[in-house]
Amino acid sequence: MIANSAAYDTKNNTTFYLFSDDCLAKMNALSAMNLSANEKEQLEALKLSRELYLNRIHRLRVQYMKHLVLEKLSEWKDKKNLFKFGANHMPKGESLMEVFDIGNLVSNIEEANYRKSLHIMLIGKGEGETLADLDQYKSFLTVVKDDNWYAYDLRPLKQAISKKKLKVEDLELERIIKGYDYLVFIPSITKTSKRGKSNH
Repeated sequence: MIANSAAYDTKNNTTFYLFSDDCLAKMNALSAMNLSANEKEQLEALKLSRELYLNRIHRLRVQYMKHLVLEKLSEWKDKKNLFKFGANHMPKGESLMEVFDIGNLVSNIEEANYRKSLHIMLIGKGEGETLADLDQYKSFLTVVKDDNWYAYDLRPLKQAISKKKLKVEDLELERIIKGYDYLVFIPSITKTSKRGKSNH
């Protein structure tokens, strides 16, 4: 599976190896083997992930991710923690994908323990991209004049919206402002190393 995944070309196949027939066949073959309880659990989790992605059941995907986070609650409750997820998953309020996601869950748990969570959204330009490719963030990026990192404190904007001193017409932009404490722009982001011929 590792070799086939590394050799898998998502450009030609227009999908990821996890969603391929070969991957499913190999997972089914693995299921028939004498596996430990931990191995079976991991394999079932992988199958579930495949099904959730293929059937585009985003709400169920988020529920499952929340379930996994809560399973580890005893390990992170009342400690300082760093959660690293895609930005869509981390706002305090409703996410950009119109569900209450992991960021909201963590925020609520911290509030229930009389603590605060800090939510930071990172955006940046990849290789060959321009500021125009980040059009949904243009309200912030008009001040970008050089190759420095820019950090935006969104909390005053959030307060201004609450006090009706600022009206934001774009719903996605409003969700970003209300859902995050800071937005950080990185002028040149480093891509993770590629596996096989995939560009994803």
